[in-house]
Amino acid sequence: MKQILLNPFFLLIIISIAVIYIATIYTIVSRNKKIAIFLGKIFLGVFIFTISGASGVTVMPFKKLNPVNLYNIKTTPPTIIGQIGIYCLFLFILSPWLRYTLSNFLDSCIRIFIKEPFIFLLMIISTLSGFWSETPEITFKASIVLLITTFVAIYMGKQYTWLDIYKFILSLNLIILLYCLAKPSTRADGAWAGILGHKNPFSFFMAQTAVIWLVNAFYYPKQRYLSVVISLLALYGLNRGESGASKVLLIVLIGLWAYLSFIKKLSAQWAFVAVILFMVVSIILGIIIIENLETIVVDGLGKSMTLTGRTEFWPLIIDKINEKPLFGYGVVGFWQPWRAADNPARNIIVASSGFVPPHSHNGFLDLALEVGWVGLGLFTLSFFNNLAKAVQYLTQTKLPEGGLAIFLLVYTLMTNLTEGGLFGVTGIWFWYIVVTARLNSDNPGKIRT
Repeated sequence: MKQILLNPFFLLIIISIAVIYIATIYTIVSRNKKIAIFLGKIFLGVFIFTISGASGVTVMPFKKLNPVNLYNIKTTPPTIIGQIGIYCLFLFILSPWLRYTLSNFLDSCIRIFIKEPFIFLLMIISTLSGFWSETPEITFKASIVLLITTFVAIYMGKQYTWLDIYKFILSLNLIILLYCLAKPSTRADGAWAGILGHKNPFSFFMAQTAVIWLVNAFYYPKQRYLSVVISLLALYGLNRGESGASKVLLIVLIGLWAYLSFIKKLSAQWAFVAVILFMVVSIILGIIIIENLETIVVDGLGKSMTLTGRTEFWPLIIDKINEKPLFGYGVVGFWQPWRAADNPARNIIVASSGFVPPHSHNGFLDLALEVGWVGLGLFTLSFFNNLAKAVQYLTQTKLPEGGLAIFLLVYTLMTNLTEGGLFGVTGIWFWYIVVTARLNSDNPGKIRT
C-alpha cells in the first residue's frame, strides 16, 4: 500500500482529487453563509476537542493535532509540518467567512484587554518569558502557541452568545463522554482514564458533563429524558474513574446551580458576596479532601490515601517559586525531566514514597512556576474581575445561560486545587479565556454573525 501511495502517478491523482475537493468546499463556503458557519463550528470543535481537559485527548488522530506538539521536543518534523498544514488548510477553507468575522477582531481584542487588563499583562509576561527561561527556544515556541490558542478562544468568546456556548459545551461534552465510554482506558488499578490521559481529569470532566446535562434536563423539558440518560452515563463514568475529588466536585457543581437560582434574586453586590461565600465553602471542602481525613476520604468516598503526597511536595514547589519570585521560570520552563541533572524540578520528590511528580498537581502553583507571583497575582485579579461581571450578568439574564460563566469559573477553581491545566494549551485555559472575552465584549448577549 505504501509503495502504491508513493508511486508518482497515483500520488498525482490523489493530490489532484484533494485539490478539487478543497476548491469545491472553498467555493461552497464563499457562497453559502450557513455552511460557512457550520464548518466554522466543526473546525473550532475539533480544535477544542484536541486540547480538552488538562492535557488534551489521547486518541488518534486528534492527539497529533494538539498544538503542544509544536513545541514538544519529542515531536518529529513530519508531525509538525502535517499539523501546520492541516490548520492552514482549515484557515484557507474558512477564509471567505473569516474575512468577514475577523474584520473587527483587532478592535474587539483591544476593547476586551482595556476592560480586562490583567489577562493582557499576563500574556505579555508569558510571551516575553523566553528571555529569562533556561530553555528559551522551547519557551518562545510554547508562548507563541499559547498566545495563538488564547486568540482563538477570544474569537469564540466574541463571536458567540452564552446560549451558543452553552449548546457548544453540551455537544462537545457528549462527544467526549461517548468516546470515553467506547474507550475507557482502564488503568492497572481498575480506574478509568477515558481519552483524557488520567483518571482525575477524566472524572472531573464526567462531573461537569453530568451536571450540565442535568441542568439541561431541568430547563428544557422537551429534552429531559435524553438529558437524564446522558447525565446518568456521565455519573457512571465518574464512578468508574474512582476519583474522590471528582465526587466532591459533583456535589459542589450541583449545589452551585441550586444556589444560583437563589442569589439571582439578590442585588448584584449581595449576589457577588454570596458567590464568594459559596467558593470559600467549596475550597474548604476541597482542602478537607486534600488533607485525606480517614473517615471522609476512605470510608465516605472509597478512596485510598493518595493525596497526602501532594502536601509533601507543595512546600518544595513554593521554595522553587521563591527562587524566581517575580516572573518565574518561563512558559513550560520548569518541569523538564529530559534535562536530567539540569531539570529545575529535579529535587521535587516525595520523600516518603520516592514519587516524582510530573507537575504540581495544583494549577495555581504551576502558573506561579511559569510566570511568578506577579503572574499568579494578575490571574487572581482577572478571576475576581470576571466573577464580578459574571454575577452581574446572572442577575440580568435567565438561567441556564445566565449562570454558565459562574459555573465555568467555579469549575476552573475547584479542578485546579488538586490537578493542573490552568495555564497552557488546555481546555481549562481555553474556556477561561472564552468566559473572559464573552464577559468583556461590548454586548455579551448578542451574537456577531
